[in-house]
Amino acid sequence: MTLRQLSPAALALLLACLPVGCGRSEGVTLQGAGATFPAPLYKRWFLEYYKQHPDVRVNYQPVGSGAGIRQFTEGLVTFGASDAYMSQDEIAKVPEGRGVVLLPMTAGSIVLCYNLPGAPEGLKLRRQAYADIFLGKITSWADPAIRESNPDFSLPDVPITVVRRADSSGTTYNFTNTLCAVSEDWKAAKGPKPSKTIPDPVGIAGKGNSGVAALIQQTPGAIGYLEYGYAELTHLPDGAPLPMAHLENKSGAFVAATPESGKAALAPPSLTRIPDNLHVAVDDPAGADAYPIVTCTWILCSRHNADARKAEELKKVLRFCLTDGQQYSAELGYIPLPPEVAEKSLKALEEIN
Repeated sequence: MTLRQLSPAALALLLACLPVGCGRSEGVTLQGAGATFPAPLYKRWFLEYYKQHPDVRVNYQPVGSGAGIRQFTEGLVTFGASDAYMSQDEIAKVPEGRGVVLLPMTAGSIVLCYNLPGAPEGLKLRRQAYADIFLGKITSWADPAIRESNPDFSLPDVPITVVRRADSSGTTYNFTNTLCAVSEDWKAAKGPKPSKTIPDPVGIAGKGNSGVAALIQQTPGAIGYLEYGYAELTHLPDGAPLPMAHLENKSGAFVAATPESGKAALAPPSLTRIPDNLHVAVDDPAGADAYPIVTCTWILCSRHNADARKAEELKKVLRFCLTDGQQYSAELGYIPLPPEVAEKSLKALEEIN
């Protein structure tokens, strides 16, 4: 029998079944956009969820925190993502009636990577030294402020090329937040508050963490800030791993970025209270073993949604990310949320409808 030979009623029944399959519900696609910092982990989470629930797809575009906030505010995506929690001014721009729920999802370290032929892995940088590099005050790798912390190495008189983000970035926000905390000179020159773009910047700029990583790879003498997971995956042209500096922390110790030093930054005495609005921030970790630049990263959700099914599916996806999904964090270079933070995120998730 051909389609032409079917009765109108039988043909209508067949066509009704084709898009979704008889007895099966139609799939749903959730659109997200925002921070590049957590993008590798987010994509892993969404892939693992899809394997278990093939009727739910999550398309995530790593366009930067600033663009993610903008697209979320304009209602262009199901959810946004940012490494800086939305300010009250940004929340006020969300159309009335939608509301905002901010959910910390994971955490990570921001590292200073460099491309200096002949230099050691784990070059030590004091707090004021790396602030002065990004202020443009230290312009050579042979500067005494760098040499004195690395007496066992002969550092070449090579110009420093600062690499920064070109786009509005939560990674920049958290890096400048640390600079504000550790350097009075930075606050005097650039202002006392962190910014998603570096004011009056020096050096060259790349888009996203991947763009910064590429510029560091290609530029001898370069130094730039990256999310730890990106740095772990990046290599120099000769195949060597991209070196990461050991940074001086509040206690005066030089600390490498590791999963353990990241966890130490999110534990007492550095993190002692989790605010009800989940604006979890560690400006200058106090622990002796704590890495000094660690941040949470947030997913931005509408409290009230016009599409009830998408809202419910989004809650299921994010519940997976905050529970079973945390097991993937460490292997990709991220820091699993402290249990008390994850529990508060799960509670806030239930506010979405």
